[in-house]
Amino acid sequence: MGLMSRAGRALRRLLGRDVGATADDGVAQLYEERDFLTAYSAHTDLRVAADPQEAVGGMWEEIGALQVDFLKAQGLRPADHMLDIGCGTLRGGRHFIAYLDAGHYTGLDISPAALEYGRQLVAREGLADKRPRLLLGEGKDLSFAELGGARFDLALAQSVFTHLPPELIADCFAHLDGILAPGGRFFFTYHHADAFVQTGLKDFRYPLGHFQELAARHGLRLTDLSAAYAHPRGQRMVVVERGDGAGV
Repeated sequence: MGLMSRAGRALRRLLGRDVGATADDGVAQLYEERDFLTAYSAHTDLRVAADPQEAVGGMWEEIGALQVDFLKAQGLRPADHMLDIGCGTLRGGRHFIAYLDAGHYTGLDISPAALEYGRQLVAREGLADKRPRLLLGEGKDLSFAELGGARFDLALAQSVFTHLPPELIADCFAHLDGILAPGGRFFFTYHHADAFVQTGLKDFRYPLGHFQELAARHGLRLTDLSAAYAHPRGQRMVVVERGDGAGV
């Protein structure tokens, strides 16, 4: 039995137990009746309507600044082209847009409400001249077709794999070669557990070995950077790049 099948069984057991989601039984019903990404999109829209900052996990200033400070320490430069996967309401994105050269930030998210809030935030904070691209992921996968073949020096998935089941993470790894420029790097965070476990409607934990296997399958070099990433809720940070350093 595969991880996704076990995840499905766990999901049915956990319906009604997701903190902050199950006060409304309709949220649990979303995940019962729709495919995962469609349900997650609708769920996020509801959360954005309630509180755009809490919708992406809160700690708006702290975690937003953490992301940009960490990636700058890892070599991010204003001239780099960056893809922010799961950019949400721009908790980190607002910092990256301000730092990067105009036209060098692309945010991708599955929530129309989050992206609309992000566009309003860009205007409010005087960042429109930085010309960020905010794109809606409309597919039922992570093939990145919405990017139209664009490639990036750096991609980030902050607090994304914490909310994705195994098959969608595998899909992301399988398509990295289509989004990373030569020498490009993909950074992502996850919640650690000794074995795969689903702990809520959209909350998942993984062992590091799960990502090591995916990296090996696609010829990527994986480095655990968790010791350098002081996430206040204990998320771990990993980077993958081609083993020969030439990009995926």
